[in-house]
Amino acid sequence: MSKSGNQFKVLFFLITTSVLLSSCQLGRFIFYNFADINDHKKFQSRTLNTDSIKFNFHQTTNGKFPKELDGMPFEKYLEANKTVAFLIIKNDTIQYEKYFKGYEEESIVPSFSMAKSVTSILIGCAIDEGLIKSVDEPITNYIPELKENGFEKVTIKHLLQMTSGIKFNESYVNPFGDAASFYYGRNLRKNISKMKMARSPVKNLNM
Repeated sequence: MSKSGNQFKVLFFLITTSVLLSSCQLGRFIFYNFADINDHKKFQSRTLNTDSIKFNFHQTTNGKFPKELDGMPFEKYLEANKTVAFLIIKNDTIQYEKYFKGYEEESIVPSFSMAKSVTSILIGCAIDEGLIKSVDEPITNYIPELKENGFEKVTIKHLLQMTSGIKFNESYVNPFGDAASFYYGRNLRKNISKMKMARSPVKNLNM
C-alpha cells in the first residue's frame, strides 16, 4: 500500500476515535475499558481554588491504626494491594498517612468511592447553611422528575446509607449497564431520570 494510503488510514482512525470518544458512550467504554487510577486524565476538569480560611488537621506521633491485616504488617498489606496513598483521620487528627510508588501528598488520583464520604460531609454543610432542611427529606424535593418513578419514599439518608432500593446494574463489563452509563455517559441528569426502584428503601439502619 502506498504511503499516502497508510496516512489516510491513520487519519481516518484518529478522526473516528475522536468522534467516538467525544460523543459515544460505547466508544469511550471500549477505548478506555475499565476505570483505573489515571482516570482523572481522561475527563474534563476544573481547578478548585483554595479559600483564604484554611483548616489543618492535627497530627500525632502515636496514631491508632491496624498493625497488621490478614497476617501481614499493615504497610506490606497496603503495598501488596497496589495502594498509592492511604490516610486515616479520626475526628480532627491524622492517625496515619503514607504514600507509595512515587505518589505524594500533592499527587492527583480519582476519589472513587471515597467521594461518598465527601458527599456526606457536603450534605452536612448544606444542612448547617440551611440549604437542606434534613437528611429525612425525600430526594424528590430536589429531583422532582423522579416522582414519576416512585421515589417519593426515598430520603437523602437512604442515599447516604446506600439503602434506597434503587435498581442499579453495577456490572463493569456491560457497556450499556448503569455503571458505564454514569461513568462514560454525557447526560447524567437524563440517566438519573430513567432510574427505577427495585424494592422499598430500608426503613431503619443504625450505623
